Amino acid sequence: MRRTFAWLTGFVLVFASVSMVDAGWPEFKHQCHIDYARNNCWPQPFRGADANSVVAPFEVMRNNGWRENNTLGTALFSQQNELSEAGQLKIEWILTQAPQNYRVLYVKTGRTSEETARRVEIVQIAVSQMITSGPLPPIMITETEPSISSGSYQTLLHRAIVKTTPVPRLGVINGVNTPSAQTVAPQAQNNASGGR
Repeated sequence: MRRTFAWLTGFVLVFASVSMVDAGWPEFKHQCHIDYARNNCWPQPFRGADANSVVAPFEVMRNNGWRENNTLGTALFSQQNELSEAGQLKIEWILTQAPQNYRVLYVKTGRTSEETARRVEIVQIAVSQMITSGPLPPIMITETEPSISSGSYQTLLHRAIVKTTPVPRLGVINGVNTPSAQTVAPQAQNNASGGR
């Protein structure tokens, strides 16, 4: 009886230890298969992330460029914070010519919060006059003044570029404009020489 009890106790201990050891084995085996598959297809899973990391700065630059282009700066407002004609034309261009997802207006902040609120109100009125139906584009406030230069400077720059641009001309190559005997039809040669 003691032997039987010892054998039963031994079997119970062996099965209990096996079930305790087996508790983590399926997860470990599954993780090994995942690691093996990842190692064998190594560069492929990371190419998308690499491509996105290369393209992301260009997206930021594109968005910043459109933001600067669509900013209504201080020069487009008068001393009384009225929108100038150039400002109205710029708003019209943004609303009609800019790509649909970049039709966002940015208003440069004024010296005070009241001045900024007045500028935003003037822009909202101008936009609502231009778009009579449908949703209005968002109007954002920005601290960044767009880079601008005076018209006289741009005129001087353009004239200097035009003045220093060489006259386009083709080089002279002998025999280029005269047709060869192989390209002229035989009847044309006879008619030109006067014979039949």
